[in-house]
Amino acid sequence: MPPGYNISRSPAQIVARFLLEYYSIWDRHFPGLNKRAHWHVIFLARSSGERGVSSRAVHRTLYGSYGTDIRTCIERIKDCARDGFIRVFDDADRDCVATAGCLIGPTERLFASFEAHCRDTLEAIRAALGDAPHPYGRPVACDDHMIGEIYRFFGAYDAKWRASCEGVVRNKGLTPAHLDDAMDHLVTYQYWAIIMLLWSNAHLLERAGATPLVIDEIISRMWDRLRLGHLAIKERVANLVRWGFFVEQTVKKHKAVSLSAAAEDAVSSGLTETQPLLVELHARLVAPAPRAQPGKVA
Repeated sequence: MPPGYNISRSPAQIVARFLLEYYSIWDRHFPGLNKRAHWHVIFLARSSGERGVSSRAVHRTLYGSYGTDIRTCIERIKDCARDGFIRVFDDADRDCVATAGCLIGPTERLFASFEAHCRDTLEAIRAALGDAPHPYGRPVACDDHMIGEIYRFFGAYDAKWRASCEGVVRNKGLTPAHLDDAMDHLVTYQYWAIIMLLWSNAHLLERAGATPLVIDEIISRMWDRLRLGHLAIKERVANLVRWGFFVEQTVKKHKAVSLSAAAEDAVSSGLTETQPLLVELHARLVAPAPRAQPGKVA
């Protein structure tokens, strides 16, 4: 356990605060690229060597994690290239359009943004586990080790999130086809953000008890984070009611929702189980290496 670890908060609260802060960091350095696939494209491009990484390899990763089809994968590559973070080229190192057979690699803009993202992430890890901010803002070596550790942590959390969601959906008693459809959506960042908004309302606000959130407030707050219109947010909220995550209520004649008991327990359990992984990430990236003991003098 690192020094300064904040025992006044539950493990679930600690992890939730870090995750929410991390996605704010990501949005600050990669604005508009807020889909899970964007995150993987950026990480894989940054980790690639001079020859880049193939779009097929990116697709294999996305398909294995989220069931993403090749067309969607190519669109996410185009998004990252449009914003100047990756270069798309062919086997002869010539710039080309994004296709199923292209290669992608990092640009100077990606290196600069990714390094700033690593620096802010390191400080977020320190803050989450109760460390004081580094007094001199020490330089961060955004090397393969750091990139791999961050990538590994979020991959492990994604697996726990999937398991948490599947438990809630199965508890709802959906048919296998509807269950598969629900899971395809629930692993996306958009659904994660909406569910975590409700969880945060219940667990992170400094007040006694939690009140349901009015749909209009969810729409307003998710526009800032997701840039989704009101109809898209309403559709997602309705799905979450149907899948057993939200319970409909009325607040002063306005439609509102709150987390179901099953969803609250599942999300909290998944966050709690992730806390040791965050402590491990801190130990690998933040905690100073132990000093060598001086040799004994005869």
